[in-house]
Amino acid sequence: MLTRPLYNLGLGLLAPLFALAGWRRCRKARALGLNLDRCLASRWGHVPDDWQKGGIWLHAVSVGESRSIFPLLKALHQRHPALPLTVTNGSVQGALQVRRFAPVPVHNTLIPYDYPGAVARFLDQLQPRLVVIVETELWPNLYHACRQRGIPLVVINARIKQRSFERYRRWGQPLVGETLRAARAIAAQFPVDAERLIALGADPAAVYTLGNLKFDLSIPEDLSQRAQAFRHRNGLQDRFVWVAGSTHAGEEEQILAAHRQLLQQHPDALLILVPRHADRFESVWDLLEKNGWMAQKRSSEQPLQAHTQVLLGDTVGELLLWYAMADAAFVGGSLVPFGGHNPIEPAALGTPVLSGPHVMNLQALYDAFTACQGVHFVADSTTLAATLQQLADNPALRQQWGQRAHACYREQAGVLERVMALLEPYLAAGEK
Repeated sequence: MLTRPLYNLGLGLLAPLFALAGWRRCRKARALGLNLDRCLASRWGHVPDDWQKGGIWLHAVSVGESRSIFPLLKALHQRHPALPLTVTNGSVQGALQVRRFAPVPVHNTLIPYDYPGAVARFLDQLQPRLVVIVETELWPNLYHACRQRGIPLVVINARIKQRSFERYRRWGQPLVGETLRAARAIAAQFPVDAERLIALGADPAAVYTLGNLKFDLSIPEDLSQRAQAFRHRNGLQDRFVWVAGSTHAGEEEQILAAHRQLLQQHPDALLILVPRHADRFESVWDLLEKNGWMAQKRSSEQPLQAHTQVLLGDTVGELLLWYAMADAAFVGGSLVPFGGHNPIEPAALGTPVLSGPHVMNLQALYDAFTACQGVHFVADSTTLAATLQQLADNPALRQQWGQRAHACYREQAGVLERVMALLEPYLAAGEK
């Protein structure tokens, strides 16, 4: 069974690999035009000298987690404007979201590796009043160091996938239990997550079920206006438009096969195809060209042509716009065994939500949507095409499915206030 000494021994042996991976990740950040503050140095715990100290440190690993905390960042800034906010990420794409779209000023860099020295150095220099971990990022040395120093560490939006739960229970205890008990509070998304956290060793008195923070996403006030303007400007008023968002390798082929079938009955239908990762934009474009699609890139900023069949969404941060203007939304990562992505954004906008069968990464979330008929599952490209055909033929059905999805979203909203209530006691003056 894994213990912290064994964990640290393994970290020591892997140090050269971490150094190489950190260098590559920082190089990738520079290639994307992302000037992360002391990027590589931050992985070893160094904080820029001009950063404000004594504030709130939030860690969000990647894109979805980063966007989910934007309403929280805004609320924290409004209620505690004197406390500086620091956001760390585990991925370059997550940092890119924070740098471009954070609603308030924040310090931002990549999280230090979980070496005792790196963690201690980061905490010594940052001196946070509160550490907030988004979802279930378990870093034993970070949690241990916060407990030793009396720094409250709170986990929010916590979830444990079934596969992770089984792996932790088999190989991770007692380290996982020790790590979870170091948190002052853990806010689980769903009851099943709370049950799994407690089974892994979390203190039952410290575990709360508050819902998924992503349900309180911030929707720009002008989003609907911009969506309608895009449709009007590009002559899409009478065309059936559907979005395939956050797609993965091996999935685009199935999506395009479904679109080809749809075009047989609706030759003016438009697919907006948005790969999950920016580093796949070019390979997906190559796929479109290789297979003879009449396609355009969003990044070209050219008006859509009447004969365009596929618009490649090769920009960052516009998926919400595409969901807002679409007649239907397919949420990717679900026709391949990746495990699915978040259906909340299209549901919040009242857009019919479609998904493939592979949603094990977000099973509890999809169960909630399934219970109120807010999502419709398709097994493969053929059933996806048939469902799209059904929606294209029936505007009333589109409206009905969209209203159900939005109702499911509304039922789950209000998480932000519950999370803020959990955090407030640790933000009182002098609280440690």
